[in-house]
Amino acid sequence: MPTLLSVTGLSDIGRIRRRNEDSLALDPDLGITVVADGMGGHPGGDVASQVAARAACNMLAEAIQADASADGFTDRLRPLMAQAVLGAHAQIRERGSVEPHLDGMGTTLTAMVAHPTSGAWVIGHVGDSRAYRIHEGILEQITRDDTWIQQQIESNPDLSPAAARHSPYAHLLTQCLGLEDEPTPQVLDGMAAAGDSFLLCSDGLVGMLEDHTMLSILAESFAEPDQGPDVPILRLLAAANDAGGNDNITAALVRYTAD
Repeated sequence: MPTLLSVTGLSDIGRIRRRNEDSLALDPDLGITVVADGMGGHPGGDVASQVAARAACNMLAEAIQADASADGFTDRLRPLMAQAVLGAHAQIRERGSVEPHLDGMGTTLTAMVAHPTSGAWVIGHVGDSRAYRIHEGILEQITRDDTWIQQQIESNPDLSPAAARHSPYAHLLTQCLGLEDEPTPQVLDGMAAAGDSFLLCSDGLVGMLEDHTMLSILAESFAEPDQGPDVPILRLLAAANDAGGNDNITAALVRYTAD
């Protein structure tokens, strides 16, 4: 079975925005990673993402500390992940109710819990931040974007993802955390193989870099010996900024040991 190698992440303001509305929460010892992207143009996007990331990370930490065993990990964590995502939503709503100037704030959320020795993982997701799996040299998006354009792609076979990428409606969310309607989280689980990595990121990364570019950067970085765990992420952020840096950029990597 693979062993958890590292959990690391970084966030960058980018080249255009005046503030960073992305938030990142990590607990490497417990295998927890949370990426949140506050809704730009709305009140308190940065506050919403901070509240959500911190709340989800804390709730997941409590759940794992209560029972960190490998037996039944995914069955146990799936409902707890959904509770953590919805708990983060509730905390944003509560904050907005006591600070009216923040009413209407919202955020995406993508959270992952990776068991350190069994390879079991659980992901919770709302919005258009993403989780990818890198397995045997292939980068696969494993979360579904909660966007209007994604709905159009799924209902119109003539609309390619490449064309949709440049649509003015590409980032129009169909659900997020913090607004009046409670979201329905996507909850996924699986088993990592030896050498697998997982990339969690905000749309500030995928909006600047094609998937094949991200994979190339990561593969090249993984192949270099004796580098720090942050190097692959630093290279992703630098490439996104070089491509324009039009948004805040956040990326986190969860890596398992190879055979």
